[in-house]
Amino acid sequence: MSEVLLLINRPELRPVGGLMPRKERERRYIAEYMKTTWPGGNWQLNVELGPIPQEYVDRYGLGKAAAMFRPTRPRVDAVKWDKDHYYIIEAKIRDIKAGIGDLSYYRNMITDTPDLPFYDGQPITARLVVPWMIDWIRTAAAAAQVDIVVFWADWIDDYVKERQHYFTAEYREKRAEIKRLREILGVE
Repeated sequence: MSEVLLLINRPELRPVGGLMPRKERERRYIAEYMKTTWPGGNWQLNVELGPIPQEYVDRYGLGKAAAMFRPTRPRVDAVKWDKDHYYIIEAKIRDIKAGIGDLSYYRNMITDTPDLPFYDGQPITARLVVPWMIDWIRTAAAAAQVDIVVFWADWIDDYVKERQHYFTAEYREKRAEIKRLREILGVE
C-alpha cells in the first residue's frame, strides 16, 4: 500500500489517462550507453526517420513539415556522427530479434530522411546494443550486417529478476492487490 500512496504523492508519477506510467528501461539503457561510449556528444536520441512529403516541405518548410509527420515516422533509438562515419543504434534488453530487424529497415531509410542530423553521405554502421551475447544473436546480426555491442548496466539484474517473476502466482497476487488498492483510492 505504501507503494501506491507514494505514487499518489508524486505528481510526476500520477496516472495519465487512467494508466500508470511505465518504466522506460530501454530509453534509460540507450542513454547510458551513449553517455558512456561517447561522452563528448555528437549524438542524438530518438531520431525520426523516413521521408516527408515534398509538397508539405515546400508549403511549410522542413521543420514544420517534419513536426506534422512526427507521429507517423519510425524512430531509431540513437544516431552518432562524425565527418567520416554515421551510426544508427538500437538498444534492446528484451526482444533482441526485433532490434536486428528494425536496424535493417532503418538503414534503408537513411537516404530518404531529409532532416537526419548531420548526415552528409558518411558510411553507415547499424549497431545493436545488448546486455549479453548469445550465439543466435551473433549469427542473425552478421547475416543482417548489424554490429553488436554488449553493454551492461547494474540495474539490468533487477529488471531481469522482475521479468522472471512476472508471471508467477506470487507476483500476480501482488499486482492484483496493487490494482485493487488503486481502484479503492480512485487513481485508476
